Amino acid sequence: MFEKKQGVGSFCRAVLVLSALVFLTATPGAQTIERGHLIGTIFDRDGKTPIVGAVVRMKNITTGAVFAAPSTDGRGFFRLENLSKGIYQFGITTPQGDFNSNELIGILANETTKISLALNPYEAAVQSAVQEVLREQADKEGESRVGRIVRFNPASKEAEVFIERGVLQIDDRVRVKGIQTNFYQDVDKLGVGGEAVKRLFAGQNGLIKVARDAEPGDGVYIVCKKGVPPFFLTPCGIASVIAGSGLILAGVVEITEKTPVSPFKK
Repeated sequence: MFEKKQGVGSFCRAVLVLSALVFLTATPGAQTIERGHLIGTIFDRDGKTPIVGAVVRMKNITTGAVFAAPSTDGRGFFRLENLSKGIYQFGITTPQGDFNSNELIGILANETTKISLALNPYEAAVQSAVQEVLREQADKEGESRVGRIVRFNPASKEAEVFIERGVLQIDDRVRVKGIQTNFYQDVDKLGVGGEAVKRLFAGQNGLIKVARDAEPGDGVYIVCKKGVPPFFLTPCGIASVIAGSGLILAGVVEITEKTPVSPFKK
C-alpha cells in the first residue's frame, strides 16, 4: 500500500530550506550586531481578514529565551525587534485562543524577516484529541502513548495500529516500543481500508509503514506532534505561514537530551 520513504534524516533532525543556509554559514566577522527583527501580518483562515489583538510569541530553540511582540493593530500587523540571531519556534495568542505553529523561523543578524500568517482553528474533534495527547506529554518526559500494534506484515513492513487515545497524524514523530522493539520514526503515511488518511482518532484501526520489524502488543508513543514541539499545551488551532522572506525553516527540533538510535540514521 505504501512506498518506502528514502533519505529521511536522523532523530529530531532540522530540515532547512536552502535559503536559510546563509544564516547558518555566515562568514565570521562579517556582522557586528548579532540581532535581527521580525515583522508581519496575521490573518484569519481566509488569508485576507486581519486579526486584531493577537500576540506573537517567539522561542529561541537554542537558548530557550521567549519574546512576545505587542498586540497586532487594526491591520493585523506586528513588529518584534532586537531578536538574537537564531532559529525560533513560535505560537500566537488571540482573544479566541492559542495557535501553535508547525514551522520554524530563522532570524538573521542585521536583517528584518517578513512573514504573513493565517490562523486555522482545529475542528472540535481534532482539538480535544490533540489537547489530550499534549497534556500528557508535559508530564511524561515528552512521550505520550497513543496506541498499540495489533498486526505486522514483515514483507510489506506495514503495521496495523489501534489508536487507544488522542490522535495520530501525518508528520508526528513516534516511538514504537515493546519487549524486543524500540525505535523512532516519522509518520509519513496512514491508511484506512486501502485509502490514505491524514489522521487516526481514538477507537480507529489503521495502517502505518514502519521502519523496523514490530510485534503485536508493541506500544506507539507520540514524541513530537507534527514535527515541532508545541508552544501551547491547549491549542485551538494552527498558525500557518502563507508568505515570507525565504527564511522559514521546516522540520523537527530536539526536545529531549536522550540520544536514541534512529532507524533512519546512516
